[in-house]
Amino acid sequence: MLLKGILFFCTLPLMQKRFEDYNSDHGLLRFGDRILLAVSGGVDSVVMANLFAESDFICAIAHCNFQLRGEESEADESFVRSLAAQLEMPVFVERFNVDREAKEKGVSTQMAARDLRYEWFSSLAREKAFDAIATAHNLNDSVETFFLNLARGTGIRGLTGIPDRNEKVIRPVLFASRKEIETYAQSKKLTFREDQSNRETKYQRNKIRHDVIPVLEQINPAFIQTMASNMDRMLELRKIVERNIDAVRGEYFQKGPGEIRIDTGPLMKLEPAGTWLYELFAPYGFSRPQCKDIEHFLQSETGKRFLSPTHQLFKDRDQLILVESKPDTFERYYLDTPENQPRLPFSIDMELINRNELERIPSERNTACLDYDEIQFPLTIRRWQHGDYFFPLGMEQIKKLSDFFVDEKVPVPLKERTWILAHGKKIVWIMGYRIDNRFRIKDTTKQVLLLRLQPDVAP
Repeated sequence: MLLKGILFFCTLPLMQKRFEDYNSDHGLLRFGDRILLAVSGGVDSVVMANLFAESDFICAIAHCNFQLRGEESEADESFVRSLAAQLEMPVFVERFNVDREAKEKGVSTQMAARDLRYEWFSSLAREKAFDAIATAHNLNDSVETFFLNLARGTGIRGLTGIPDRNEKVIRPVLFASRKEIETYAQSKKLTFREDQSNRETKYQRNKIRHDVIPVLEQINPAFIQTMASNMDRMLELRKIVERNIDAVRGEYFQKGPGEIRIDTGPLMKLEPAGTWLYELFAPYGFSRPQCKDIEHFLQSETGKRFLSPTHQLFKDRDQLILVESKPDTFERYYLDTPENQPRLPFSIDMELINRNELERIPSERNTACLDYDEIQFPLTIRRWQHGDYFFPLGMEQIKKLSDFFVDEKVPVPLKERTWILAHGKKIVWIMGYRIDNRFRIKDTTKQVLLLRLQPDVAP
């Protein structure tokens, strides 16, 4: 009992000092910074708020009420408001309709909540002139991310855990394990809210947290700290690799007016070729499967080209030519029938099926399910234009495409290359993003026009 008391006593100043040292050493905070604290009410964010309260920074609290857990969500909001008053910090609260957002975007509830959260934080930080947005990710979160990436398939970037900074977002308690944070909260007698969904193993992260890591801790009780060291070494290795890749890119990629030329001879000598090509061309938007194709393309004849969201790559004799895509806004293609597909600058699969054959409506952005009887052929495929508008799926109000792209945070180069499927002046599908609500699948739908966009490679 005495030892436990000594541990608590020592934890108080130790955690505060580690917090200040970590953020100073990693350059996350500067004297006089205004920090917006993302506080859910859980133990991690409550401890983070208390550590900031003991520091010299100007802070305010931001809380998202996603209204997903009924009275529990309301109790979380009430708790955070009380915490802000106790710490004498301003508090901002926003309520979200996550289910509607998930349905409109065709994404999971978790993904919709995450997007809404960070969009609001960024908007609030700009509006109130905060220098940084602090989230309470801890060391365990970083280790869990490592294993999630490993399970899904990743390169070296995915083996470095959660970064301590991502533009304005900082993670000032990333140095501390979940156990250390809980011990600190107990030693200071801090109250907090517990989300029961964190205990459920139906979520992938929770499977790692409750089923995988405890087994590894049986093998190595200091497993979390060991993984912290492993990820630090991976990060150092990644920096070494990226410096070498940048050096090769600087030597091989010859920049000219509006283009980059690369001799194929030196590229063909790189080993392993597929990995080298991916690392060299990934900054220009090319995917790993495309780079595997480029490897075979190096020895082929001139003529084929590859498209990324931002660039085109084609071959001219013994050189590759890389250019930024500048789409022709007057480019037009026409679909006469579902069976008659013209030559397009991308691949698109079209299929006409009975409604009862469609077991579920796909939510992928590159897939559109349309009520065939609402469509009038011929359809036009064109670039979007200023003044275009549509009725976003799930909405009865019109929206300008320019506003839609702003809300979706679509980068300008990608926006300029967006294709529109339309009949007459009516937009049917912003290809790769959202269909028009007027052409959605309804209870009265008899036939479905199923379109799958495959934009990677153009002939």
